[in-house]
Amino acid sequence: MTGTVYLLLGLAAIAAMFDWWSVARDRLGVEFVAKPMVIIALVGVALEIETSDNIVRGLVIAALGASLVGDVVLMTPDARFEAGLFAFLVAHGLYIVALAPDVNIGPALAAGILVVAIGFGVVPELLAAVRRQGRWTTIGVIVYIAALAIMTVLAVGTGVIVAAIGGALFLASDALLGWSRFVAPAPGGRVLVHITYHLAQLGLVLWLAS
Repeated sequence: MTGTVYLLLGLAAIAAMFDWWSVARDRLGVEFVAKPMVIIALVGVALEIETSDNIVRGLVIAALGASLVGDVVLMTPDARFEAGLFAFLVAHGLYIVALAPDVNIGPALAAGILVVAIGFGVVPELLAAVRRQGRWTTIGVIVYIAALAIMTVLAVGTGVIVAAIGGALFLASDALLGWSRFVAPAPGGRVLVHITYHLAQLGLVLWLAS
């Protein structure tokens, strides 16, 4: 990787630490700047990192862009949860298209299915809580869970460690977020949600160099 990539990774790391601190200290103003900056820096990494497939690079950058929209929407006062959910649904769809050609049929794919199966242990109770939010929110969450599951299986199924970690952490982050929003405060609170989310995006970006 080039010096520019390492510089951008450093900027992403600094922004992430400021974001985690702001969430822990409830400093919304800092979070409004720091959280988007993490994804913007990772877009820079994706643009600069050496890869043999520029189409996949474009898909990953587009997924980061959709994630950035989702981040901003969900941080906005009186934000519509469904709008943020849709933005991240688009991001997962783009990651699915990017990852699919790199999947290997075999142990890695089986491991991906196992990871999702373990994560799905929280789904019944989560959906029971979501149903109280209304029909359309429930449908949206179900579609989102399906897309998240496919993305995670494919990420682990590539057999590339950084992609597998990225997919698994995205599943963990969204599970924690959903549990906190609809059921009860999750372990680690919003700080752990942000940590796992940022590391997930980092893993999926670094996968480009594999």
